[in-house]
Amino acid sequence: MEQLSKVSVILPSFNPGAEIMAVVKHAVCQGFGDVFVVNDGSSGEHSAIFDEVAKIGGCTVLRHDVNRGKGAALKTGMAYFLENRPDGLGVVTVDDDGQHRPEDVRLCAEAMASGDVFVLGSRDFKKPSVPAKSRIGNLLSAKLFKVWVGLDVSDSQTGLRAVPRKYVDTLLDVPGDRFEYETNMLIAAKKERFDMTEIPIDTVYVEGNKGTRFRAMTDSFAVVLQLVKYAQGSLASSFIDLASFYAFLNLLSWHPLSGNWNVIFLSTVLARVLSSVFNFFFNKNIVFRHKGKGTVKAALRYYALCGASMALSGSIVALSSYILLAGTARFVTLVKVVVDSVLFFMNYHVQRKWVFK
Repeated sequence: MEQLSKVSVILPSFNPGAEIMAVVKHAVCQGFGDVFVVNDGSSGEHSAIFDEVAKIGGCTVLRHDVNRGKGAALKTGMAYFLENRPDGLGVVTVDDDGQHRPEDVRLCAEAMASGDVFVLGSRDFKKPSVPAKSRIGNLLSAKLFKVWVGLDVSDSQTGLRAVPRKYVDTLLDVPGDRFEYETNMLIAAKKERFDMTEIPIDTVYVEGNKGTRFRAMTDSFAVVLQLVKYAQGSLASSFIDLASFYAFLNLLSWHPLSGNWNVIFLSTVLARVLSSVFNFFFNKNIVFRHKGKGTVKAALRYYALCGASMALSGSIVALSSYILLAGTARFVTLVKVVVDSVLFFMNYHVQRKWVFK
């Protein structure tokens, strides 16, 4: 396919084995225009391998002085593509250990180039040849993605991905330098509504996946951690909001027989101010890693959401307390727990889809 000459292969590599030579040669033989091998701070004893790779026609070796992680290596390759391949159609990312069949790499690249879509090369983990740790880990990741992100993909950890040029710049701004970056790519694809498809590929494991640098415990935890960050900030701010609400009720001496229901609204406002400031900066700096671009717009959207949520929470809690004739601040607070638990899920989706869009 002539279009493959305008598709660049990005191959991140750290202390590679001899199989990297075959991976690069196969890519060139499939018709790809060029291959970017990113030496991610490999030790000196591997220099000879990269020197040999650099001699292969159509191959460019990029280098990190120190090991920065697979995500950083992918970004280096994508940045090089945008700067040096103005006519390039897109990139396809490939692992350096021979797990991706050359034919599958070509199929994903062709699907991307012809349809201008983000393509995932998805493996079938139900096959008996798949190592148990890979089967369990990847199936669990897929389930978590569907629940937390709303993205239904069969292989959330595949390293074979084809990205059209129109999406490369967006993915360069995605946070993460190590294996969590591949997870963040999919979250960004969902958030930005990428045109996306999956292409079935063969599941190949070299020596039972012995050489993989996806450390089963450490990096799987990093992947899951990125997903739960969305919920952590809201849960922490909910605790601050709840504790502050209870404290202000007692501080302002609210009593159900007094008929002073405005105290509930005032306590709701004061508690929400404290919790919202914490939640906004947590989401900005920890979850979305907002760098400052569009911060004011995000803040306006965030506090518009807070205002609507605060009014809804106060109204429902006050009405429920009146109907139930609640006699203590503790009981009113328990009512608020139920109400805000529902609002928690609503706010989560609105923040993800609108506030920090």
